[in-house]
Amino acid sequence: MASRTKGTRGGGPPAAAVVDEDEVDDLYKKPLGDFTRARDDLAKRLRQAGDKAAAARVKALRRPTAAAWTLNQLARRYPQRMEALLDAGERLREAQQGALAPGGAQELREASQGHRAIVNELLRAAPALFAEGGYSEKGNPMDRLRDSLLATPTASASDLELLARGRVSGEIEPGDLSDMLGLLRGRPSERPAGADDEEKADRGRKTRKAEPPPKRREARKAPEKQRRATEERDSKDQRSVKEHAQEARRAAEEREKKARIEAGEREKKAQLAAERRARKERLAAEQREQKAQLAAAEQERDRASREAGRAAREADRLTREAARMGRAAEKAEEVARAARKRADEAERKAAEAQQKAADSAGRLDAAEDRLGR
Repeated sequence: MASRTKGTRGGGPPAAAVVDEDEVDDLYKKPLGDFTRARDDLAKRLRQAGDKAAAARVKALRRPTAAAWTLNQLARRYPQRMEALLDAGERLREAQQGALAPGGAQELREASQGHRAIVNELLRAAPALFAEGGYSEKGNPMDRLRDSLLATPTASASDLELLARGRVSGEIEPGDLSDMLGLLRGRPSERPAGADDEEKADRGRKTRKAEPPPKRREARKAPEKQRRATEERDSKDQRSVKEHAQEARRAAEEREKKARIEAGEREKKAQLAAERRARKERLAAEQREQKAQLAAAEQERDRASREAGRAAREADRLTREAARMGRAAEKAEEVARAARKRADEAERKAAEAQQKAADSAGRLDAAEDRLGR
């Protein structure tokens, strides 16, 4: 049966790239938040080892969605139940193919019930895994997980292999319903063996002289009753298969509608996120500019403060120098006054000495005059 799978491609590196499968398995065992970092580290090691092709293959591995990560953990932690799910899906496919055979509808119902029972059993283990992966809500991831588990009967062999290995990176979607609807185009031939010959024989008898005995009449009516019962059962089975197909088609349409709505919501969220990022970047740029202006103002303030400090120190130095020079000037003035005073005293004494000398000279002249006479 054909199937469509979102994101299951790239679940494992091709054979052309030499990658340790255990290391790839480890990527899908890790917590969902560690997948990208671990994948990039592995790709880096391969690239450093010289295997660029393998590094590129590993780098291309997609981070699983929440539902896909939980699918992988279910496959790894409950391998027997996952194997039972795949076996039940195989039985359901076979039951769908034989739905129009005698008793096929009953087998289809039983196979569907068995498959859904295992799905429900796995779903009961999912909330704990969602909580472990950081998804405690039961919203869309839980719905997608349920849809993926229910889609296993129509999944491709490659998708089922990735699921069995626990390496899916996206949800598994149901395959196309055209193969199942094709079963409804024909009508099975389940008439009892010999019924057609009996009718031809009856039509070939053109005359009858008397009614057969009651036992013979009842024996002849038995195939007709069996035929009608078979036709009623076939009609009921066909209605059941049609209802099953219609339910599956409605479920697929509902999933497609939900996917469109979710895609629109994701696009809207992406747009809002882009607007928030742009606004955040704009605010960050403004903050950086304000910080730069503040830093420049602080630098200017520090420079002015340093210059003011230097000016204050120079003023203090000049003040001290002026005070020192003032004291020196006062001292020099005192010395000058003392020198002037001494000079005046010396001049006075010189004048007195001159006067005394003049007086002495006068007395000497007078004495000489007296001696000359």
